[in-house]
Amino acid sequence: MMERGLRGKVAALGAAVVLCAGGSLLGSSPQDTAAVVPVPAAGISAVQTRGVKVYVSGAVAKPGLYEIPAGSRATAAIAAAGGMTLEANPDKVNLAKLLKDGMQVNVPRLSARQLREQTAPVNAGAAAEAAGANTLVSVKTAAESGRGTAKAGGKVHLNTATAAELTALPGVGDITAQRILEYRAAHGFASIEDVMKVKGIGKAKFSKMQPYLEL
Repeated sequence: MMERGLRGKVAALGAAVVLCAGGSLLGSSPQDTAAVVPVPAAGISAVQTRGVKVYVSGAVAKPGLYEIPAGSRATAAIAAAGGMTLEANPDKVNLAKLLKDGMQVNVPRLSARQLREQTAPVNAGAAAEAAGANTLVSVKTAAESGRGTAKAGGKVHLNTATAAELTALPGVGDITAQRILEYRAAHGFASIEDVMKVKGIGKAKFSKMQPYLEL
C-alpha cells in the first residue's frame, strides 16, 4: 500500500513539471525568440554611389578624362566636357548610351562639305543684313548746290519716314526734316505736294525731292 502511494506522488509531480514547461513555452512570443541579423548598409551605399571614369574626345569644348556618377548616359559625359562645339556632328552620337567604367565617348566632327552647308545660311543672312543697312545712302550736300540722293533702289515714304531717311533727300537737312515730322504729326500728308506746306520747302526744293518721294 505504501509503495502504491509513493508511485502516485511521483506521477503527480511529473505531470506538474510537464504542465509548467508547456505553459512557459506557450507564454513566450515570437519576438523573444527571433534572431537579429545586422545589415551592412554602409557597404551597399558605397557601391551605389561609386562613379565611373570615361574619356571624352572629339568635337567637345574640353576633351579629357572625367568621373561621372554610375548609371549616367553619354550626354552627361559630353556636358561634363563643356558640351559640343559648332563643328560637332550630333547625329553620329548615341546620347542615350549607358556609361561604363573605362569607356570612351567620342563626338565626330562634320565633314568639310557639311561645314560649308551649315555656315552658308549664316553667311547669306549676314550679307542680307548688310545690304539692308546700306539701302539708305545719304549724301552730304551744300544747300546752295541742291545736290543729293534718297535711298538707293527705293523711295522715301512721307508718312512713315524717319528723320534719318528724310535727311537723305536732296536739300533736306536736320531742321527741315524736323519740320516735316512736326507737320506730319499734326496734319499728315494726303499727297506728295503737301510737303510744300512745310516751312522752308518751296517749288524749287520740291522739284529736287519729288523723284524720291512716295505715299
